[in-house]
Amino acid sequence: MTYVILFCALLATAVGQSVFLTVLPSLGREVGLSELQVAIMMSSSALVFAVGANGWSRVSAHFGYKRLLMTGLAGYTLGTFIFASLWWLGLAGMLTGTALFIILLIARSLQSSIMSATPPSAVGYVVAMSQQSHRAAAISKVTSANNLGQVLGPPLAGLLVVFGLLAPLYSILILTIFAWLLVWYKLPAFEAPPSAAHSRGGSATTPVATSTKVFIIGCASLFVCMAMMQQSLSFFLMDDNGATTVEAAQLTGAAMMVSAVFSLIIQFGVVQRHLLRPETLICLALPLLSAAYFLISVHQTIIVLYIAMGLLGLGMGAAYPSLAAIATMRCLPERQSRVTGMITATPAMGYIIGPPLSALFYHINHRLPFAVAGGIMVLVALLQIYKLTARHSP
Repeated sequence: MTYVILFCALLATAVGQSVFLTVLPSLGREVGLSELQVAIMMSSSALVFAVGANGWSRVSAHFGYKRLLMTGLAGYTLGTFIFASLWWLGLAGMLTGTALFIILLIARSLQSSIMSATPPSAVGYVVAMSQQSHRAAAISKVTSANNLGQVLGPPLAGLLVVFGLLAPLYSILILTIFAWLLVWYKLPAFEAPPSAAHSRGGSATTPVATSTKVFIIGCASLFVCMAMMQQSLSFFLMDDNGATTVEAAQLTGAAMMVSAVFSLIIQFGVVQRHLLRPETLICLALPLLSAAYFLISVHQTIIVLYIAMGLLGLGMGAAYPSLAAIATMRCLPERQSRVTGMITATPAMGYIIGPPLSALFYHINHRLPFAVAGGIMVLVALLQIYKLTARHSP
C-alpha cells in the first residue's frame, strides 16, 4: 500500500509536469515570448528545483518523509494555480512583454523551490525501506509514475486545449489535491533507523566518491537530452511542419505519450521482474537512446517520429532506474541521503542545461538539437560502460 501511495503522489506531479512541458511552447508563442525566453523559464526553474531537491533530501530524516511529501504537494498545487493565473493575464493582454516574462519566471521558480520536496521524500522513503538486491525494482515501482504521467499528461493536454491553452494546467489542481489528501490520510509515517538518521545528519560534509558521481552524471545526461528534445519538438512542428500552436501541443503530446508507453512496458515487463541486471540494462539502454535521438534528427514523417519516440521510451525506462540503483548501491550508508538527493535532482539538472542548449542549436538548424542529443548519449554510453567494467570504490 505504501508503494501505491508514493506512486500516486509522484503520478500527480508527473502528469502536471508533462502537461506543462506540452503546452509551454504553445503558450509562449501565443503571448509573444521567444524560444530563448521559454528555454530560460524551463532552465531557471529547474535550477531552483535541483538546489531545492538536494536541500530537502538532507533534512528528510529530521523533517519526516510524510511531512516533506505533503509540503511538496501543497507547494505544487498552490504554485500551479498562481502560475496558470499569470498566464491568463498574459493571454488577456493585461501583462505583456518583459514584465510578463519576469513575473512568470519568478512564480515558476518559487513553485519549484517548494515542489522539489516531493521526489527526494518519495525516493528516500523507498531507498530506506528496500534491500539492495531489489533496489532497482523498488525505485522503478515509484519512478514509473513519471512514465505513466507522460502517458496520461499529453493526451489530457491535447483533449483540454480545445477549451483553451490554460485548461490543462488548471485541471492538474484536482490531481495534486487528491494526492495530498491521500498522503495525509493513508501514508504511514516512516522514521529512519537511528544509525541512518545519524549518517544523514552528517552527510552534508561527507564527499561522494567519483565512481558514484559518474552514474549521477549519467542520470543527469539522460534528462539533458530529453529536455533538448522537448524544448525543440513543438517549435520544430510549428516552424517546419506548419502546425498551429494547438496542433503542435497535440502532436508533441502524442509523441511523448508513445515514449512513455514504451517506457512503462520496459519498466513493468523487465526492470521490476529482475529479468536483467541493472548493469546489463544500462549497457543496452544508452546506445538505444543515442539511436533514437539520431532517428528523430533525420525523420521526415510523423510515423518515423513515433518509432523513434518508442525507442526513446524503452531506453529511458531501462536506463534511469538502473543508473539510480547502481549509484545508491555503490555508496556507503553515510552518503545515502546525499546520493538520493542528487539522483532526484537529476531531472531538474537536465532541464537547467538542456533548454538553453537546445535553443542555441535550434537557431543554427532546426534538426541540430536532436542530433546533438544523440552525440551526447554516445559519449555517456562509452563512459558508463567503462565505469561498469572497471573496479569501483565506495
